[in-house]
Amino acid sequence: MPLQRTFHAMSIKSKVTLAFIFFILIPFSVLGLYSYNQSQRFIQAQLLANSQTTVKQIKYTVESKIDLIESVSNNITYNYRFQQFLGDPYSLEKDSLDTYFNYAAPLVNYAMLFQKINIQKISIYTNNDSIPEGFGSFYSEQKVKKETWYDTFKASDKKSLWVLNTNQADGSDIFRYIQKMISIEGYYLGITIVDVRSADLLEPAEGPNIANQSIYILDENHKVIPQGSKDTLHTLDEVIPSLFSKGYAKKSGFLYVADTLKEVQHVIVMVIPLPPLLGSLQVAANLAFILTFIVLLIAFYFVLKMTLSKMKTSIKQMDLAIETGFQPIPIVRKDEFGVITEKFNILLNKITLLLSDMIKKETMHKDAQLIALQSQINPHFIYNTLDIFSAKMEIAGQYDVSDAMADFGKMMRYNMDGHTKFATLQDELRYLGQYMTLQKVKYGDSIHFRVHVPNELLSIQVLKFILQPIVENSVKHGFAKQDTLDIDIHVSQESDLSIRVCVKDNGSGIETARLKELNEQFRTSVYMAKGDKDRESIGLGNINERLKLFYGENYPLRLNSLEGQFAETILTLPYDARRIEENDNVHRTNY
Repeated sequence: MPLQRTFHAMSIKSKVTLAFIFFILIPFSVLGLYSYNQSQRFIQAQLLANSQTTVKQIKYTVESKIDLIESVSNNITYNYRFQQFLGDPYSLEKDSLDTYFNYAAPLVNYAMLFQKINIQKISIYTNNDSIPEGFGSFYSEQKVKKETWYDTFKASDKKSLWVLNTNQADGSDIFRYIQKMISIEGYYLGITIVDVRSADLLEPAEGPNIANQSIYILDENHKVIPQGSKDTLHTLDEVIPSLFSKGYAKKSGFLYVADTLKEVQHVIVMVIPLPPLLGSLQVAANLAFILTFIVLLIAFYFVLKMTLSKMKTSIKQMDLAIETGFQPIPIVRKDEFGVITEKFNILLNKITLLLSDMIKKETMHKDAQLIALQSQINPHFIYNTLDIFSAKMEIAGQYDVSDAMADFGKMMRYNMDGHTKFATLQDELRYLGQYMTLQKVKYGDSIHFRVHVPNELLSIQVLKFILQPIVENSVKHGFAKQDTLDIDIHVSQESDLSIRVCVKDNGSGIETARLKELNEQFRTSVYMAKGDKDRESIGLGNINERLKLFYGENYPLRLNSLEGQFAETILTLPYDARRIEENDNVHRTNY
């Protein structure tokens, strides 16, 4: 609650500033940082994917060479005729020498010639001691029994093996593909060894690569064979555990990507320097976008601040206009503030007119009360006197006169009730009935008065004293050329949601020219001078002005007549559905 009261007490400028900070500046700053971070992560992920692709390409090239070496070894090891030569005792009488020179030796030599990799040497170590050594390819198995791998390999179920030896002569590394030679009958015949230099086998990894990045080779013991730049060598040992668990690692601004070669169990490691924070074009573009957006937000804030300042100035001008008696504000702008100023000036003018109308309404209401009560001196004395006359006449048997005196007293009380400007239609019609009772004392059965009104309209609110002067005018002019007078009042609801009240008599009517003149006066509110002998009764003019003041200029009094036949006065009142109950019955009163 205290926080809410503090918020309501803040100015619009402070509220807009807080809204700008919490709903625009902070969310979009967080969004910009998130976008920047995601861009950086995307770039690194893209770099990792590209590096892994490069490593896989290098791995594929090296493994293709490994497959080729194994294929060369298989062509020799599983050659049936060659196996027969190695399995049979060597004898000059059986053409063994011809087979040696014409088939066995060329088979090895052709394998050396027709291959796509620089095989250094192919050696056949046979357990057939009868075959003489020669041609640099055929040796006794006794010569490899001292190798470190021999006993373990000979005793195992493996048929092939890759080992890495160091050439004692020049110190270079030699990869050896060793394969057991087993005949179709299942006899052990010896060992085939294919030697290839490490530089030839691993040339795709050790030479220039597509990404032009440093490459390291790790042997089966994870020993680093230095290649490429030595700047990253000191950190390679630190990332080896992560390399073998995830296949990549990040350390000291470098990305390490690894993949294992099949068979030889060596690992290719590529080292790629991570791009600097602002080195990426995409990251730089995102950062520029964020900075531009922040600048635009700040500019927007200052424009909004300037607009609010103009609004504050306009409010001060409005306060000054109210204090100086609703004086219009000068319009010096053509934007929205100019439109607001124009509308405010229209509002000031309407307020002035409404105040003027209110004063006129009060004046007209007081005038109506004054006209109705202009002869009153002491109301209580008049009421008491009328009650005495009414009682005396009733004792004397003059009941109609007694009723008329009683109705006159009620009319006086109705006239004296000046606490409200409005009354229900039912009260106005009751007041008319009391008035017609007085007229019957004078005219007797020569006057007839009838009311036709739906019951649901009896509760509507109408201005007081608007019907009696009209009926009085009909009585005054209706007997001009005849002995009887019929006065009918019809009240109905129109299709445009208005109430129509018509007071019609069968008197002498009004001349056409005079009828037109009166209706024009009621429409324009321009009446004859008081001294004119043709001036209409002040009652109709007073009613017309009151109708227009309280209901608007669209509700003037209107006369309709046919000379010698009838005259009717028509009032149109706005419909108020909230004061009407639904009832289709019609209330009729005859007097």
